[in-house]
Amino acid sequence: MNAAAASSVPEIEDLSNRADMQIEHYVAAASAYVLRAPELDASQKKAGQIRLSAALGKILANDLRQRVPWMEPFPGEREVSGALRIAKADVSELHDLDGLRLAVEIKPVNLAVGRAIWNRFGDIRMFAVNLHLKFPFAVLGGVLVIPTWELAKTGSGLAHKSTLPLIDRVIDRLSRAGGRRTEGDAAHLLEGIGVVVYDPDEASMSPDVPKRGSGLRWEEFVESMAETYEARFEQ
Repeated sequence: MNAAAASSVPEIEDLSNRADMQIEHYVAAASAYVLRAPELDASQKKAGQIRLSAALGKILANDLRQRVPWMEPFPGEREVSGALRIAKADVSELHDLDGLRLAVEIKPVNLAVGRAIWNRFGDIRMFAVNLHLKFPFAVLGGVLVIPTWELAKTGSGLAHKSTLPLIDRVIDRLSRAGGRRTEGDAAHLLEGIGVVVYDPDEASMSPDVPKRGSGLRWEEFVESMAETYEARFEQ
């Protein structure tokens, strides 16, 4: 059985059957994944992560196409040769004349948030440096997905531990890592950063985190990527 067929979370499997996938559908599936995680084995957890990331890539590509109809983002892992090493983009667009026009790295942190989140932050920064040094005009983005709580061991077993203080610190650093508006800006900055914060119990995105107007909420991230793309690449 291949990994994509073994998540054992119906909500994740149903994502691929939806013709109208939206970010809300992704959040519902990710929430089910977090709630079911204690009963999943390692292979099922890995399969769920793969499926979820693939679905989010498709959603982002669709949202970008709706905003810029002549954009042709490819959803799916693609290797891109950067200045320092080969990078793997989850959503990308290559052009015969311009080379890399668009690349986004998706980094969900659905489980073990405290252990993984800073590594994911570093991965996104390296992604930007690596590709901008070779493709300074490329519109690069990073997406983090984080639940509002994680399971932590206690004396009596497992209990919910809030991740919101950690998320606040990450958002503070991410807000300084975005905003690359011109090709002359620093290579380590990104044109757009999205942070999807969700409550697994409610199966919905947080209405307050990140703050509206921060540029980090999903719809703001998509708009930032689209605006920058339009400014650099004509139809």
